[in-house]
Amino acid sequence: MNAAVKNHGIRLAKNEADLLEYMTKPNKTGSPAAGHAAPRNKDQSIGVWLNESIVLHPEKIDSMAEDLARSGYGIVRVMLRNTNFNHRSPQVVESVRRLVASAHAGGMRVVLDCEPHAEPAAHDMGSLFPKAIGARVLRAEAPVVDGRFVLHIPAPNGLRGSRADFHGVEAAYLKEGAAIHKLEDFSFERRILVEPYWNGFTRSEHVYTEGRPYDMRLRAYLSGKLNGIEKGGLVVYARFIDLGMVDFWSPDMRRYYDELLECYRGIPLDGVGWDEPAFGGDWNSYLYGDGFASAFERLNGYKLADNWHLLDEPGVTPDAARVRMDYYRTLNDGLFDAQRYLFKKARELFGANLLLGTHHTWQGEAGINDYRAGAVDYFRLSENMDAGYTDCFWWDIKSVCYAYTLASSLGRLSPSGEAEVNTWDTKPTNSRVEYHTRLMTLLDVTWFLIWYGEATDTCLYPADYTWPTTVREMNRHRDGQRIIGTAKPAVEIAILHGWETVCAVNSAGIASAHKTFCLNTAGMLVDRSVPFDWLDTRLLSASTVEGCRLVNALGSYSMLVLPYASILPREAWEKTLEFARAGGKAVFTGAPPEMDTEGLAIREEFAEIMDMPVLPLELYLAGIESVCTLPAPNRPDRLDVYYPIEGEQGRVLLSIEQEPHGIRSPKGNVIYLSDLDPRQRLLEIIEPWLSPEVTCYSDSIQWRLYRDGDRSLLVCIARQDAQLRGLIRWAGHEVEFRAGTSAFVENRAGELNIRGEGLDWRILQRGSTPLAS
Repeated sequence: MNAAVKNHGIRLAKNEADLLEYMTKPNKTGSPAAGHAAPRNKDQSIGVWLNESIVLHPEKIDSMAEDLARSGYGIVRVMLRNTNFNHRSPQVVESVRRLVASAHAGGMRVVLDCEPHAEPAAHDMGSLFPKAIGARVLRAEAPVVDGRFVLHIPAPNGLRGSRADFHGVEAAYLKEGAAIHKLEDFSFERRILVEPYWNGFTRSEHVYTEGRPYDMRLRAYLSGKLNGIEKGGLVVYARFIDLGMVDFWSPDMRRYYDELLECYRGIPLDGVGWDEPAFGGDWNSYLYGDGFASAFERLNGYKLADNWHLLDEPGVTPDAARVRMDYYRTLNDGLFDAQRYLFKKARELFGANLLLGTHHTWQGEAGINDYRAGAVDYFRLSENMDAGYTDCFWWDIKSVCYAYTLASSLGRLSPSGEAEVNTWDTKPTNSRVEYHTRLMTLLDVTWFLIWYGEATDTCLYPADYTWPTTVREMNRHRDGQRIIGTAKPAVEIAILHGWETVCAVNSAGIASAHKTFCLNTAGMLVDRSVPFDWLDTRLLSASTVEGCRLVNALGSYSMLVLPYASILPREAWEKTLEFARAGGKAVFTGAPPEMDTEGLAIREEFAEIMDMPVLPLELYLAGIESVCTLPAPNRPDRLDVYYPIEGEQGRVLLSIEQEPHGIRSPKGNVIYLSDLDPRQRLLEIIEPWLSPEVTCYSDSIQWRLYRDGDRSLLVCIARQDAQLRGLIRWAGHEVEFRAGTSAFVENRAGELNIRGEGLDWRILQRGSTPLAS
């Protein structure tokens, strides 16, 4: 193992300190862009698609802008799709200029979206700057027999129809039993063949055989002889150039975006963003590039080429965990730095107060491929943004709840204090539009509707039948958000949203299990009107313990839930121990604590505070593997898997099936649930610890309490296809709702003010005074 890995840490040459200042001075309370946020005023966003037809007939732009202004939208996000033009094409530049003029005339602002991957940006970028194009690295294995080997390596799927070409071998290793060592001298002969393969995700150039879509890809055949070696196992990491991917660390990528944005000099754009910059990752390959390799060595003090095997070897040793976390951190910070550079250039051209960002995620709200695409740490990436951005699709309610709550937490840490969520649905219904818009109001999330225009992956607004409903509900939602104003939600529970464990384990199964926990827990708590926030390990580290509460820039919490907290920064672990020892309530779930990010063990400290036998992570993972194969990359709907816990009778927690799935600490304020996805079992722990100010007697009402100085605001919404019907008790008042879909109950100095369209309500008790019916 390279000695530099063992002495893990960020190393900066003096001449690199300015470029990488963000690496050495992590922001603990929000975005470094504070003070440069454009005022948003809860304006709602809509994506306008510039396709071939619009670019060739720009007169359509004026009527589109007029329709959107008349509908009440405040922000237009212009997106180039389904066209042979690129962002530097004069026709596109003129179309954007015309859209900006028309939108400004209607009182709207315009954000240029120019995401880097696939068509049109990556293909155009590659024609100008070939070194900016990224690569995928695949692991392949073959036996060595009489010194000879033959490797069959199918090329990875190119992004959106882009071709992936074999480009060589990054590293080769020989396995002999449990030992593995790098081959310094490795040569081979190669043959490249083209083969058809089944691709259920192909969009264009389909060749159908019996209804199955097929595509073409390359397969590399590598053969040769290893001198002086008779047998063993050969492991290679093969590199394929993907013409649809970019290397975020490449200086040429920054040069390309300098040229691209210069094309729009003189156009008064109101913002710039990248829709899904972390795109196209999968758990069969690693994103890579020359720029990435150089940055990795510079930041971590060693070459990844010497340690590729540690990404995939069995187990989670300290050395392997460090290499894996270094890989994902470097990938994440490449995206962070590239986006920061883009925004710096945008401010130079268009002014300081801009709308910055679209959303950095790709599949994070429902799947796990964000990790391999470069969106690893959502909190880190959001520091560039003017607001908290996520996205989701409406047909998956758990995805919706996760995306909305994550955006809420990210947004309150941003300069504007707002959250904005991109919603996607190719076949919306009026019912779904009405309910999901109400849910955005409940969680104070600004709506980014990405469906306006003639593009294949939208519902083709304004032609779709739900457009009138969408416009009506968008205006109602905007007005509701403005009633909430600057009020903040009353939250008692913080849930850790760390990336360290998933990356240190580097298993698609564990990544999928963690995502299952996030989505199922978010869906369950939102459904039960149990408010919570997500926080990352840096925010946890920067928190203070005040009494039995954990206090930080996001809020003040009496409860901390730590899912999959196996690997944590030392500061985060010590803050968790301080909180628990002060009497704060903490629940660990899933894989147990094992080590800090420097490789020092914490499992003994965890066992001590729980007064239970030490449970090594390796033993836990082996136990899980012995009873099931974790599904990946697709997320399971339920994951009822646990590890049997040993401990003192009376403190061991038994499920209704008498499964020993958890344990309570001797003081009772710390719980460990070994369940991968505890769901109801988690709820049974935290609900008795809550003392909600609001009591709701209804099966049709969801609620959320907000505070702003001396003003408290209770927001109530009806569930899908339901009306507000039931009784609310709050601050000594009793209010009965008998009709309506949204209500805003404001309390100032004990006086209630109730607003909402179509409401039927009555106050049964005002303070301690019962009122006649």
